Amino acid sequence: MNNKLYLSPKGRIGPAVFQQSAIILIVIGFVLNLTNLFIPMLIPLTFLAGIALLWPWICLWIKRLHDAGKSGWMLLVIILVMIVLSMISSFIVRMFVHVNPADVQAAMANSHGFADMFKAGMAANRALMLPNSIATVIVQLIVVFGANAMLKSDPEENQFGPATA
Repeated sequence: MNNKLYLSPKGRIGPAVFQQSAIILIVIGFVLNLTNLFIPMLIPLTFLAGIALLWPWICLWIKRLHDAGKSGWMLLVIILVMIVLSMISSFIVRMFVHVNPADVQAAMANSHGFADMFKAGMAANRALMLPNSIATVIVQLIVVFGANAMLKSDPEENQFGPATA
């Protein structure tokens, strides 16, 4: 692996390198989500770290698309698929993990100030954090493995660089 794997969208990477690199990013994202569950004070920092993970994801996907001879703009299709699958998984999680909206409203009504309201909202979200994190990992794995299987490597040099090993 080169040292610009996660930092530059230029070039190509093969399916195996893409898969290994994507799994590393998935694990990092999952750990960040678990950090939110156990140390809620770090949510702003983990949010920023999650935003920072977007660039490595973009670089990996573009390189993988380049390896298949596709434009990096095809990433928009992958993002759309991820959004749709994430919405579906979130709906499924909410079907099985019940958070009573009346309880949340009552806790917020009985709160005294913004800090209490924030705590009441966080208590409701805490029930959904782990299931949503697991669902996110599953969606990411489905998209990574599915797209990786569909994208056939161009065995020859193409406009994006030499063939991958």
